[in-house]
Amino acid sequence: MAGVVLKLIISICCVIGTIGYSRALINYLGFNINLMPEGFAVFALGCLLYTLLWIFVFSRRDKFWSVLEHEMTHLLFAILFFKKVHSFNAIRGSGGSVEIEGDNFVIALAPYFFPLATIIILVIKPSFPLNVQWLFNGLLGFSLMFHIISLFKEFHPDQPDLRRSGMLFSSTVILFFNLFFVGLCIASLQGSWADMWDYVQFGFNKSVAIVERFAGLFIRV
Repeated sequence: MAGVVLKLIISICCVIGTIGYSRALINYLGFNINLMPEGFAVFALGCLLYTLLWIFVFSRRDKFWSVLEHEMTHLLFAILFFKKVHSFNAIRGSGGSVEIEGDNFVIALAPYFFPLATIIILVIKPSFPLNVQWLFNGLLGFSLMFHIISLFKEFHPDQPDLRRSGMLFSSTVILFFNLFFVGLCIASLQGSWADMWDYVQFGFNKSVAIVERFAGLFIRV
């Protein structure tokens, strides 16, 4: 019963967060298109490049790299939750698996909402000077589209990770965090930790405002 209540609370928070961070994403998207068109253009070109490569090359080949990232993300979150890892496999042409002692919905859903390669780029990006930020913007777009296309291929009702957590719950969590990370990529285009933090605060404040608005309606009633 406690698990059901916890999932309900998380689902509600994710729905509210999706609305709040949608506003933040729109705000930062407009800001970067208007004030930093070159940086956004390189990011968009990175997205387009991976999409074209997937259509004409990667879709016809073995899915090893997407399987490897998927299993590595399971592994990372298992370690973060102090779970004992018994085995890790990612074999070309044979798929992959991670056997761990214990499980939770965060570990199960992590590959669907956490773009591992993109996060690595986001973490190291602010450490580099402005004159090479264009390169990281292109890599961000390329890696983010790798994650999004992999997500669309892997997100279906027959996926064991999603069935264990429940499709409705999984959908709300995956939608929120993917939206959050897309916005974080857009906010990072100038290469500043401050811009990313401003985005996080902006989306959080918009989400809190939604809660306050609903609370105000109930108070009046």
